[in-house]
Amino acid sequence: MKKNKNLVRVSIVASLLITTSSILGQNVEVMASNPTNYKDMTEYAAYENVIADAGATSGDFGISLALYDIDQDGIRELLISHGTCLADWVNDIYTLEDGKDVSYIGNVGRQGLFYTAPDGNGMYFLYGYQGYQEITRITKSGKDIVQTLLESRELNANENYTEFANKIALLAPGDIPTHGNSYDVEVTAPDGGVNMRCGAGVEYDKVLPDMIPNGTVLTVTQEAVASNGNSWGYTNYNGTYGWIALTQVTRYQEPTEGAPIPHTRYVINCNESITLRTNPDVNAAEICQIPLGTAVATFGDAGNGFISVYYQGSSGYCLASYLSAPVD
Repeated sequence: MKKNKNLVRVSIVASLLITTSSILGQNVEVMASNPTNYKDMTEYAAYENVIADAGATSGDFGISLALYDIDQDGIRELLISHGTCLADWVNDIYTLEDGKDVSYIGNVGRQGLFYTAPDGNGMYFLYGYQGYQEITRITKSGKDIVQTLLESRELNANENYTEFANKIALLAPGDIPTHGNSYDVEVTAPDGGVNMRCGAGVEYDKVLPDMIPNGTVLTVTQEAVASNGNSWGYTNYNGTYGWIALTQVTRYQEPTEGAPIPHTRYVINCNESITLRTNPDVNAAEICQIPLGTAVATFGDAGNGFISVYYQGSSGYCLASYLSAPVD
């Protein structure tokens, strides 16, 4: 945008008051941060030829792209943003029919920013130029893109452009993060499994009817912090993508040949937490506290009533009387 102003949340016209968690005066659910590991998503492979063709056509000007499920039907649409200048800039949108056939369904003209709609209904597109801004809702109806203008106005002298939570990031193909920053976890939940949800937090709907069972190894490709401060990870389970609570899993490492096989146990028989110590001795230094009900990896009897324990990157010893029997 030409105007040199930082994008911040501001109040706009009285008929459309938007904050982090409200729209038109009503509380709504604000969706979690949008994942950007597009190449890891199942739809990306089906779109690759379209992406390659668009890149070849744009030449030195390049393209940027995003994958986002506009109508929340389980299929992510492809957005390709390209142009040589503001005058000819366009955002082409594609979808998949029958999960494999690419279909062009429309475009959004001009250069701007895409966001998750605060009420979850489609996307918001923000266009700004020299103190003027437009906000448009983008939805999908069948095989068509529908654009509904929500606001068109000049900003006040000291007013910044509007920004919404949860930007849909348009990235050059070479800038898309992949498994380079990913890591593996094993489900070790006290309830026997972990739920997968559409957003990072227990307030979001489940995307699977059943829990992912303990012992399942998953690859986390992105993290987010929920409203209560807990960490969540974005992962794939048998082709379904979603968010899991990282409090219900532990880091997973392939056991080396001849190494002891870890077993999962749970902290029991205490009021709040137990002590992880540097040596199998009640007088040994404390490493950290492990809360009641937490799953830990254990590696057998260490003597003196202690068990060898691995917890959140730290190895130490806990009293066996405060740990459950192995569950695997």
